[in-house]
Amino acid sequence: MAANKEDACVVLENGNWELVGDLLLPDSEKLVPAVLLLNQAAGDRKPYKYMAEKLVERQIASLRLDLRGHGESTNYGEFVPGEGADLSLIIEAYEDIIFAHEYLMSNEAIAGNKIGFVGASYSGEAMAEAGRVGKPGQAYVALSPGSFSEQSINGIDSSGIPWLYVTSKNDQFLLEVNTAVEEISQQVEMVILPGEKHGTDILEARPGLAGYIAVWLERAFG
Repeated sequence: MAANKEDACVVLENGNWELVGDLLLPDSEKLVPAVLLLNQAAGDRKPYKYMAEKLVERQIASLRLDLRGHGESTNYGEFVPGEGADLSLIIEAYEDIIFAHEYLMSNEAIAGNKIGFVGASYSGEAMAEAGRVGKPGQAYVALSPGSFSEQSINGIDSSGIPWLYVTSKNDQFLLEVNTAVEEISQQVEMVILPGEKHGTDILEARPGLAGYIAVWLERAFG
């Protein structure tokens, strides 16, 4: 069955925020799984374009989303890293993820019980928090989640939900987190790559990783 290669730009209004994203749906007569692709801090949704294409080849829809204060979702403020940064744009991002999850569940082309998440850097923690506060997803992929909390690490095994954890061996922001995940979780699947790339920069440095993640998600959806 042919895949639909055309992105549809969507704008989700969550309170004061206008969240901009790209929805890519496979050409299918059946309900399909979907994945929410989330930007890294001070980044945007653009690095996920190739992954979205690999997902749609496997009949998996995706929504590449700029979270509040990032990319094109800056109508109410912009996140600028460094001293004086507005950390509320990081701390409250889980609210956008819950809202986007509900949007995907309401889409008549998507199987609402088969929605996964890919988070990078801070959005790795944000998607875990969204799963605790709102409805959890069926699968999670974390790309070097530097702010990954102890609560999120402990929740990997207790949730029973598949987790894929991808990081660079020499990422200075992840050394302690990597050790904690290895020591605490018995179920997480870890991919530790050479180098020091962080978040979605890993995808750009290693193009084959997008296809690997797409296969992993397809398997997780069953």
